[in-house]
Amino acid sequence: MNPTHLFTKTLSSTDVKSALSVPCYALEFFPIPQGDHVMQFEAVDITGFIWRFRLSTRCTGRYPKPVLLRSLWHFFVEKKGLVAGDRVMFFREHDHENGTRYSVGTQRKIGRLLGKDLWVDVSDLNRYGL
Repeated sequence: MNPTHLFTKTLSSTDVKSALSVPCYALEFFPIPQGDHVMQFEAVDITGFIWRFRLSTRCTGRYPKPVLLRSLWHFFVEKKGLVAGDRVMFFREHDHENGTRYSVGTQRKIGRLLGKDLWVDVSDLNRYGL
């Protein structure tokens, strides 16, 4: 089964230093229990490492303003060496045997070729001498 793309976000300096601002439309893919405003989930990266994240929404206010909370998100940012301008992508797969499984990817722009941006996985930067 092919994974469903949930969202891609180009990281701002605030995303890197604080919490990741998640697009509101992506909330439909994260089953936050009724009455709660926080959900913890795991996502596997390209190397097979499992990362933990906490998604939170506002308790009050007109908009939910979802974010990945700093504690677990910042650990991910530090270990991956992410900087502003990098991008992060989240995906979801669902099957009857394993249930819902999330995956996460990280990319850095390394240049342009024929008018198109070239992105590589952050885990592969050393292959390109970067």
